[in-house]
Amino acid sequence: MEKLFQKLGLNVNEQEVYLTVLKSGKIAPQQVARMTGINRTTVYSISRKLESLGLIIQDYGQRVRYLVAEDPKNMVTIFEREEKRLYEKKKIAEELAKELFQLKSEKHYSVPRIRFIEETELEKFLYEAYPRWSESVKKQGNIWRGFQDDSLTSSYRDWIEWTWKKDTDGTLTTTFFTNTSEIEEVLYKKYPTRYMKTLPKGVSFDSSFWVTGDYLIMIQTRARPHYLVEIHDEVLARNQRELFKGLWEKA
Repeated sequence: MEKLFQKLGLNVNEQEVYLTVLKSGKIAPQQVARMTGINRTTVYSISRKLESLGLIIQDYGQRVRYLVAEDPKNMVTIFEREEKRLYEKKKIAEELAKELFQLKSEKHYSVPRIRFIEETELEKFLYEAYPRWSESVKKQGNIWRGFQDDSLTSSYRDWIEWTWKKDTDGTLTTTFFTNTSEIEEVLYKKYPTRYMKTLPKGVSFDSSFWVTGDYLIMIQTRARPHYLVEIHDEVLARNQRELFKGLWEKA
């Protein structure tokens, strides 16, 4: 019985007070305190809790307050009422969740996560970040889009060739705009799905900008010190991906 009371949320003192009242039929709080050895103030506090649960009632009809136990059969009814209240709260929560979801869906805004990487950490970061970028871009067809300055290709050629060796399933594709350069022609012959289009004459762009899945990566390698900025933002990346996709098809 003690274990069952515990499952109903009654501690040892609360059990003792309830059982003392139940056995006595009608008893004053002072007597409960003497019989159980529980402080009288604590007995009053416990009595209020037991009354709120519907297990006892407090009889104020006489000069001395008495505690009277409810019929134990009513205990099931007590929890049926509680169950009904919980069900009503659940329905309210479900309705509120629908309203909140609608409110959230109307706000197409995400908080971007931004990293700045200095030259001293740049090469190491490229190797460490690539698996994360690769996993993200594969969800979008494994196509890297954007612009790549030939200075990046010259400075980090080992890393670039390493990424193509990691392409074990042969699905990696790039559609980059770039400067006219010998090194890009060499790499295109080596990796046929590394598509590059040169910019028209008079168009100057001396930083690299990649859209890889939900990431935007900007790298400056034309002048020292080199640096990289990574932005993780699904909405911004989707917009830039569509922009470069359109530019590629029109070029």
